Amino acid sequence: MLGLGFYYLIDKTEDSIRPRYMETVEESLNDTAHILSASIEENLPDEKPTTSILKKIASSILSPIFKNAKARNFEAKIYSLTKTETDIQAYVTDHNGLVIFDSEGYREGLDYSKFNDVLLTLKGKYGARSSKLQDASGEGALFVAAPISWNQQVIGVITVVKPKISVVPFIELAKEKFWRITLVVGFSIAFVFSILAYLMFRPIGKLSVYVAALRNKSRIPFPKIGLKELELLGKEIDSLVSALEGKEYIENYVQTLTHEIKSPLSSIIASSELLETHPENSKILLENISKEGKRIQRIIEQMLSLSSLEGKKYLLKREEVDLNEVLKEVISSFDLEFQTKGIKYQLAGPKAVILADREYLGIAFQNLIRNSMDFANFGDRIQINISKLDDSIVKVDVLDEGSTIPEYALSRIQERFYSLPRPHTHQKSSGLGLSIVKQIAELHHAELLVQNREGNGVQASLIFRS
Repeated sequence: MLGLGFYYLIDKTEDSIRPRYMETVEESLNDTAHILSASIEENLPDEKPTTSILKKIASSILSPIFKNAKARNFEAKIYSLTKTETDIQAYVTDHNGLVIFDSEGYREGLDYSKFNDVLLTLKGKYGARSSKLQDASGEGALFVAAPISWNQQVIGVITVVKPKISVVPFIELAKEKFWRITLVVGFSIAFVFSILAYLMFRPIGKLSVYVAALRNKSRIPFPKIGLKELELLGKEIDSLVSALEGKEYIENYVQTLTHEIKSPLSSIIASSELLETHPENSKILLENISKEGKRIQRIIEQMLSLSSLEGKKYLLKREEVDLNEVLKEVISSFDLEFQTKGIKYQLAGPKAVILADREYLGIAFQNLIRNSMDFANFGDRIQINISKLDDSIVKVDVLDEGSTIPEYALSRIQERFYSLPRPHTHQKSSGLGLSIVKQIAELHHAELLVQNREGNGVQASLIFRS
């Protein structure tokens, strides 16, 4: 299809060469006709000339010119063609279209009033035509006319004639050069395209063979592809297949859900049984049932949130969001817990507006502050800072004064389901909080950093780049 399209374009371009050459010749003939017409008009008398006077003036001016031109011997090398004689012709008609002068002699007395060059010019329009000469089997000629005017009245027409046979060699030469260049360019394009196709499809072929082997559960070494992007793609496919084959993703979710729900469910069942035998402790037991029920609800909600985030490739909704406002709303939702645990907090920093999903940002900040509260001690302070590193980077830091993260866990705390025991309850969370924050950060093309502070405490940072 590409070859046919290329041939069609080239063929149509070649067909346009002849018309373009003829248009160029016609433009030159038009200039010549008007120059000769002006020469005749300059010699017209003050009184309106009769046909015989017009004939006499035209003959006296044009006859010597054409006689001299035809007698000339010259050699003009025009590109690769050599011209040795003039072949331009001319004739003059009166206001009735009768030929009164002809450089070739055989047209005088003929009625040309019906030919377009004369007919249209006498009507005040542009007159031109393409017709045969005496030799009906030849190429014909271009006829371009100009009016002969006296006091703004057309009294005659002069037509300049150019045989096409003198133009044809230039057209053929142009076509020959065109096809020569076209073939060179075509073969060059085909050669380059073949090399590019080979370089492009050979790695794809290798990758296809490798993927087919994975599908057939045949383990073969990863091939040398040569293209970085395709090599990365192949390795990602390999990792994906390994994850799917081992059912790691599903097993992690199921195992974590089972493990995390098992403990609160056991507590709820035990509390329910104790209600029957120890009704005097109903208040404590009901509080425990409510607490464990909320814990199960929180685990399920977090898992649903993470599943939803992991399925997204981009944000459907972006709006201008003031980080100060979002953080104030999130902090206010923790007011009661802050008071209960004796934790102080401070929000500082300039107004910072970014393009983001307001709801997702709220979820991210809630998880970061929740983590700080879980590891904070009574009377600790949680500091939340907003800073602009430059015009395109905004950073939000959540700093606490609780226990630090063990070195072995620093590289894993953003993994889903990975959790550390809380210092006061010694219970682990679902291990999904920071995974949710990480997913939200990636959707916003932001970065999540978690590191220990000097002394005590942890600093969690979200860095947004516009």
